[in-house]
Amino acid sequence: MTAAFRAVYSDMKLVKTRQVAQLIFEIPIENFDAAYEVLGGMPVPSKERWFGIAAIKSPAEEAPSDVPSGSPPSTRPDGTKRQKIDWRELQPAAQAALRCDQPAFHAFLRGEHHYTHVIDADSAASAVRHICVVKSRSEFSTDHRKRVLWKQLDDQFSAWLAKERVGA
Repeated sequence: MTAAFRAVYSDMKLVKTRQVAQLIFEIPIENFDAAYEVLGGMPVPSKERWFGIAAIKSPAEEAPSDVPSGSPPSTRPDGTKRQKIDWRELQPAAQAALRCDQPAFHAFLRGEHHYTHVIDADSAASAVRHICVVKSRSEFSTDHRKRVLWKQLDDQFSAWLAKERVGA
């Protein structure tokens, strides 16, 4: 029996109520039986099983698209450049999580929205939840009105950032 299988990282979901993130990996259907065997069948909540996850770089893979547009291009430890992915392709909850990590977004929330307590990702996330009237950023994926509120906030940030850059 093999102890590993190949999968493609395809999505993520934050579960704030349990303080966890769910990472979603996809495999071709023809490889399902082997992967299912490696995983030990259906998950049993009372019997957690931990697995290691490692990135695999295939020869055909040049530089995966894993940095959203608007992020500075950077290089990987192996010297290859990261490619940008289209910000619009990210789920709103993922967009919000990335924005909440950005110091410029913290400054925007402090200055434009008067959330003077925003100093880190957690306080930024709290401000976003308050501004967008959600208990969890994952609601952006299920409630169209909340998604619109997030889009408006993100558009305001983009405009503010452009204005700040021009004025700098």
